[in-house]
Amino acid sequence: MKAEFVADVVQTGTVLGLDANLGPELAAQVMGGKGGENRFGRSYTQSHGLVEISWYERERGLGWKGVHLAVQAHRLKYGEEFLDDAVAARYGRFGGLLMFEELQAELVRRRVELVEVEPGQYWQPDAQVTVHVGEDGSVQKVFTAFGQDFTIAFDGDYRAVWQQVKALAVMSEDERVRWAGRQENFRSWWRYCARLTAGRTASHDAMSNRETFVELAFWMWDHGVAQGVYSPAEVALLRAEFVARLDELYPELVLPGSDELVDACLDHVTEDLTRADKNLIDAANLLRHNLTDTARLDEAYQRRISRR
Repeated sequence: MKAEFVADVVQTGTVLGLDANLGPELAAQVMGGKGGENRFGRSYTQSHGLVEISWYERERGLGWKGVHLAVQAHRLKYGEEFLDDAVAARYGRFGGLLMFEELQAELVRRRVELVEVEPGQYWQPDAQVTVHVGEDGSVQKVFTAFGQDFTIAFDGDYRAVWQQVKALAVMSEDERVRWAGRQENFRSWWRYCARLTAGRTASHDAMSNRETFVELAFWMWDHGVAQGVYSPAEVALLRAEFVARLDELYPELVLPGSDELVDACLDHVTEDLTRADKNLIDAANLLRHNLTDTARLDEAYQRRISRR
């Protein structure tokens, strides 16, 4: 049953329908309690045995944002000692390490593909899950941190890139387009630059003219869509998460309206309610407090909860 359990996590990005974005209260409800709790600053983790879930408590009382869910499969070497009661109730009791070959065979049977991103690490794109394999061939961890981007191959010095980004911020649009057109491996490079720009801008880092970099991040995403680097759905999610973080840290900034951003996210949600669809709803939900009308989001979020 352990292969079935781990394969379910890899295929769905959830444990018993639970993921970190659904919040600590629902996690405790599904897992039968809060488990071992750990708080550090604004970080909060529940450890239920094999299953660990972490959140970040947003500033200004804006609620929780999921960070990751992990299944620490390496603990199975201790037998059933760390087996979560909620997991055991669904899958039966089991212990002992799960070999990657066993997991792979179960995933092949389900037609779920893994992509090797580096030795010992595999990526399931639809569920946005990584599988970590030890040198002995055993599954060590299944990790869900939605938003990972394995299409980025750049491994240079981020400080040098940031200097280029700062120069880009004060260029005219025509100059920006010409600058972008000179870059090699454009897709990976552009995604890296845009991620760096958004990450630095929506952080506690000291920054003069933060508004300039807010505009730049939006322009980089728009240009990326025009160049086929991003899908419109990706950018809708990135915009919503970016503005939610800025609103949390810098509510004095003039930012795009939440109604527009939420509608853009929900416009891309499909009836299939895939992991990508759920992420769009979750990103929209971060902006709930600024909406003039929550009816559409309420309906989408209720569907997301009922089909978790």
